[in-house]
Amino acid sequence: MNKQFGYSRVSTSDQDWALQLAALKQAGVDEADVFKEKASGAKRDRHELRRVLDLLRDGDKLVVYRLDRLARSQLHLLEIVEEIEAKGARLISIHEHIDTSTATGKMLLSILGILAQFERDLLIERTRHGMKVAREQRGVRFGRPAKLNPAIIRQVALAHDDPEITVPEACRSLGLSKSTYYNALRESKINHVNAIAN
Repeated sequence: MNKQFGYSRVSTSDQDWALQLAALKQAGVDEADVFKEKASGAKRDRHELRRVLDLLRDGDKLVVYRLDRLARSQLHLLEIVEEIEAKGARLISIHEHIDTSTATGKMLLSILGILAQFERDLLIERTRHGMKVAREQRGVRFGRPAKLNPAIIRQVALAHDDPEITVPEACRSLGLSKSTYYNALRESKINHVNAIAN
């Protein structure tokens, strides 16, 4: 039998909760099937939302008062709707008059998908620009810091030349993995050859 679930999210005001609950009940959702979340829209880990999404089956409905109660961005909303659709369920938003099983609802989802892609592209563009500015103006370096510096290379070379020290002991004492140890050893040999050549 198909079920109808409700989901509501409130930040602080109980008045907002009462408004959402009244709208969900009027839409035919039993109060026992309403999942109430008390969290900000920015928080990604919303346990009640996860619970209701996990319960959805083919033919079920998830009813929300407004789309902004369900997701914090177009991209997040699209991810949620795709999960609902993949289960054969549908989403109904009371305030926006959206039902994902109708032609209009599907059209709005297509527009939402375009907006989500636009939002994704803008985020990537802003991130790249910010990284470029940080690199050029403040000398910020991105990525994992290099483990191989001249001091480490020297220490590895000294440890390697000492017959009393094994590779595992050297790695432990220097805090290096074996691959980093051997990379440093190779680098020290290259430096040694270059020094002789010059």
